[in-house]
Amino acid sequence: MRMNILIAALALAAAGSACALDIQLPPETATYKPSELPGYQLVQRNCMTCHAAQYASSQPPASPRAYWEATVKKMKKPFGAQFADADVPAMVDYLVKTYGAERGAAATVAAAAKPAAAVAAPSTNGKDAKTLLAENGCMACHALAQRVIGPGFAEVAARYKGKDGSAAVAEHIRQGGSGKWGAVPMPPFSQLSEADAAVLAKYVLSR
Repeated sequence: MRMNILIAALALAAAGSACALDIQLPPETATYKPSELPGYQLVQRNCMTCHAAQYASSQPPASPRAYWEATVKKMKKPFGAQFADADVPAMVDYLVKTYGAERGAAATVAAAAKPAAAVAAPSTNGKDAKTLLAENGCMACHALAQRVIGPGFAEVAARYKGKDGSAAVAEHIRQGGSGKWGAVPMPPFSQLSEADAAVLAKYVLSR
């Protein structure tokens, strides 16, 4: 009897193995932008372990050096990335000059030449807050409740409790700034229309 049970169990196990799905994920083909900067090789070696290259390219393009430094240090502590402290300056230098605010004078001139009316024009795209948060990389620095690099949305909402802070928060989103919520400056998101910034401000203050 026991032998029959054992044979039946082995048969079921074999059948289960035969039905198992063989899922093949496509290989990661994206790479960080090549550069002569020393930090390029360090980022390739240290960051690709956990992140696809799109992580860097999806960050706010106006992100300053302090933003990238805080992001790199966050990966080391508390998240435990295994790279030397001595690598941080070169990695930050590469990231800010390749993906951030120091990408080059041409980008700066182009941004400065953009008509103010086009920047401030109300949006009619009808995007909701969660779409705007995702498109602009907001959750790289913020969370709903706890502080990450910048304040959690609940902290912002608490400061404006009992007040109409919508205009102030929307202005801060579009203009950026430093000192109000900590030492790390927030990059300006001037590409957002006033309407989109208002949508985000309303969402933040509703937490």
